[in-house]
Amino acid sequence: MEFNENLQAERNLKGAEFEKTGDFEKAIEVYEENVAESFKGNHPYDRLATIYKNQNDIDNEIRVLEKAIIVFEEITLEDRLEGLPKLFRFKNRLEKAIETKKQLAKQKKAKLK
Repeated sequence: MEFNENLQAERNLKGAEFEKTGDFEKAIEVYEENVAESFKGNHPYDRLATIYKNQNDIDNEIRVLEKAIIVFEEITLEDRLEGLPKLFRFKNRLEKAIETKKQLAKQKKAKLK
């Protein structure tokens, strides 16, 4: 399935504008559209992961990072030069998010005792 790259780029710009005005729900909405279409650039994945991290929504942060890894594995296979460093960066962020989730689960479990 082919997607309109101009529309996707426009969404990224809109998302950045929404972030600047503090409307994170609308930013999430437009970035999520690009993620759903497997946008082949890092912007929506970076921004969504950051927004979700700041909202303490670790599950969505992890979901977005996992999707970014899938997309950037494909980009790397296409021999696009920017693919590999971004792939490693997303994998690193994912490891940190998973570790954060584990730490939060331990803290929650300790509080229940």
